[in-house]
Amino acid sequence: MSESQNSVKLPIFDISRPFSSSSLKSLSLACKEWGFFHIRNHGIPKDLCRQLHFVSNQIFSFPSDVKLKAGPLSNIRTYTPHFIASPFFESLRVSGPDFFASVQSTCQALINQPIHEFSHAMEEYGSKMEKLSKSIVEVILMSLGPEFEQKFASEFKNCHGYLRVNNYTPPEFTTNVQEEEEVEGLGMHTDMSCITIVYQDEVGGLQVRSKEGKWMDIDPCQDTLVVNVGDLLQAWSNGKLRSSEHRVVLKEPVSRFSIAFFWCFEDEKLIVAPKEIVRSENLRVYKPFVCADYLKFRESNEKGKFEKVGFTVKHFAGK
Repeated sequence: MSESQNSVKLPIFDISRPFSSSSLKSLSLACKEWGFFHIRNHGIPKDLCRQLHFVSNQIFSFPSDVKLKAGPLSNIRTYTPHFIASPFFESLRVSGPDFFASVQSTCQALINQPIHEFSHAMEEYGSKMEKLSKSIVEVILMSLGPEFEQKFASEFKNCHGYLRVNNYTPPEFTTNVQEEEEVEGLGMHTDMSCITIVYQDEVGGLQVRSKEGKWMDIDPCQDTLVVNVGDLLQAWSNGKLRSSEHRVVLKEPVSRFSIAFFWCFEDEKLIVAPKEIVRSENLRVYKPFVCADYLKFRESNEKGKFEKVGFTVKHFAGK
């Protein structure tokens, strides 16, 4: 996929090596301006991603009545069908820390038997994502300043993660459909996480909204993963790190595949910006809040509709 004129040029960081002072400065700028960046040398094998893509396609190709056995009205509710968030979007949730058991229970509900290949692959991917998330959060803290390097152990040690395997099925494109009539595969939203790590295929379609309100393409970049700041880290950083609105548009008449890993605070975590960031109480942008309360707020207000970004952490806890 060629780079469009409306593409944002995000920095690419080698996450396998120590960050230089210039890299930390570039990371800080990216997190404040866009809330997005790329990482390479992340340790996720290509073959693992191909395997997950292949098996996921098999599951998404099941008849609707089969997939709904794990849907919103089921006991496990790990499958999000079309028309919940978008007519063109469906997803499968895999919860940590036991990613293997999460997949097994979903497959058991769908076809009454486990899919060991999928379960083992998800276990490997989820485990690697947990380690990767820790490394990413650590360097983001370093980019805030040397006084934040020790904050990981006290603030982020109990974080946990979950995966969403996403399948986007485009509408039938016709000659009457103009190029500028973009179809939203997933509407504008922010993430309820500290950080999100996304593997996307070569189809593309991910867009981030600039501070001026313009949609910019995040083109697929070979051998990299996309990382974005979530609402929880924005609140914890007193707004210094940006959780940007983003969406997925379907520009090609082919399906799009992605895997998103959401790294979150524990439910009972009291999210309050540390004094090193706030400096003075009258400069505090967000009121302290419990993580689970914000998640419930988003879920109750959105009712499954991601596009209602009027209900973000700013509206929940902003002063």
